[in-house]
Amino acid sequence: MKRLKQIFTNQHYIYWLFVFMAILPNFIMFFTESTSLLTRVVQIVLPLGFYAWAFTWARKPGKMFWWLFWFMFVDAFQIVLLWLYGESPIAVDMFLNVLTTNPGEATELLANLLVAVIFVIGLYGFGIVMSIVSLRVKNTMTDRFRIFQRRWSLPVLLLGALLLVVNIFTEKGFKAQDDVFPINGTYNVGLAIQRAVKQSKYEETSRNFTYHATATRSDSVPEIYVLVVGETSRADNWSLYGYNRNTNRCTSSLNNLMVYRDALSMSNTTHKSVPTIMSSAGSEHYDSLYYRKGIITAFNEVGYQTAFYSNQKRNHSFIDAFGSEAQEVVFLKDKVSLMGNNYDDELVECVKRCLDKYNGGKLFIVVHMYGSHFNYKDRYTKEEAFFKPDNIISAEKVYRKELINAYDNTIANTDKVLAAIIRQVDAKGVNSAVIFTSDHGEDIFDDSRGRFLHASPIPTYYQLRVPLLVWTSQSFATQYPQLVAQLKSHVNVPVSTNMVIFHTMLDLSGIESPYKKASLSLCNKAFKPHKRLYINDHNELMPLDDCGMKQPDIDMFKKNNLQFP
Repeated sequence: MKRLKQIFTNQHYIYWLFVFMAILPNFIMFFTESTSLLTRVVQIVLPLGFYAWAFTWARKPGKMFWWLFWFMFVDAFQIVLLWLYGESPIAVDMFLNVLTTNPGEATELLANLLVAVIFVIGLYGFGIVMSIVSLRVKNTMTDRFRIFQRRWSLPVLLLGALLLVVNIFTEKGFKAQDDVFPINGTYNVGLAIQRAVKQSKYEETSRNFTYHATATRSDSVPEIYVLVVGETSRADNWSLYGYNRNTNRCTSSLNNLMVYRDALSMSNTTHKSVPTIMSSAGSEHYDSLYYRKGIITAFNEVGYQTAFYSNQKRNHSFIDAFGSEAQEVVFLKDKVSLMGNNYDDELVECVKRCLDKYNGGKLFIVVHMYGSHFNYKDRYTKEEAFFKPDNIISAEKVYRKELINAYDNTIANTDKVLAAIIRQVDAKGVNSAVIFTSDHGEDIFDDSRGRFLHASPIPTYYQLRVPLLVWTSQSFATQYPQLVAQLKSHVNVPVSTNMVIFHTMLDLSGIESPYKKASLSLCNKAFKPHKRLYINDHNELMPLDDCGMKQPDIDMFKKNNLQFP
């Protein structure tokens, strides 16, 4: 016991403990990252030299622990991220997700990351305890010890800086703020704060925006158009896309339903994907979102009745702002507790009440589902558990069967809700159309990489391939056969959902706007395939073959005869 006390109160031991804790993620990332060998060496040598040198600045390393606490925090965050995704530095989107994820979602996720969370709390919590011990005990690091550590750490730091310069000038595309931890993590925090500030000013920066929309059809012609945005629904688990389970019992029986085989999302995050679906920003630069309004405004400008129904929690995002443009706005989760749960079936009731009040004219509805967001088992009732066993013990690969069963049940629920909405619209007997897509897909331990969930810094095939469905009423098909013919002619064309939906929806409803592009409308003869791009963590549009996807992803594109890049 006395020996242990001597060890835990020895400032020299505490010094090495803190250096180890600070550099641990860097050593892990040496093996996880797909960057060059030189980059990974720089990522160890430069921070190691800095930490070993910095912890000598005070006689008690506990004091420097608190001066360098930011790095300890980022380290802990990074280790959890590596546990979850297996690679990549902390992304801007990860920090923004912390701000935009409601407590219920966060609890569901953290409950299935207990091993990683317990590890970092234990390790860095122990570091906090040892920093207090370091400050309270009387002994200090000896001058001889500090001088020795400086003599080797400073040259290591300088070597790391030299290798960094070499890396910058010899490796194309290398950027310290992208590729060297914790420089990249710190840089991304700055970007996240910058975006949050810009987001907070959205009402002011978009106040004077207008689509200058005009209607090309008579006000006397009744029309109903609905945009349904799903959540975390990947096309590979839809039987409409060839899945070997019947997850689409309801929509498969619908007439006039068009299934777009090669549709991808431009983002694997909700807070990016949905706003670009609900606006014209998907066909331009992402940052244009800060200055323009959503698709509902275009319909408002030409006199439509508009409604927005969401089963997601408000999170101060563009989604909230765009949804609030509607004349009727309902966020179902406003009525439940922070940890409460309700099903997407309630959205059907919202649409029904809206249609019950409809007595002609123009109507546009946007529906935002909660769909297949983890925890899957909470998205459907016990009676709708078609695929069993679905009791998710833990989010681990060993329980993939249960995870897939539960996930497929969520797809079946989404299918039921979507079909119910379409049938309600169809029952009105007017010119109408419904577009459905999902914000992004999901990884469910699909290959040797063991990836799970979505929103990873590097996307995968499963996170990007989404369903895209378009339904038109018989009345619409009779009235506008040329539009339907064009819709059918493009079902096998590669598309980006975030680019085509705004323009297609305006075209279907006969709305003109300087922001509408005929070449991006699936119901326009001027439509032409565009190069599909991915919105990376820094909001840059990247080609699919340059956003980090691996060979297993490329193999899946080839297997399903999808265009890549």
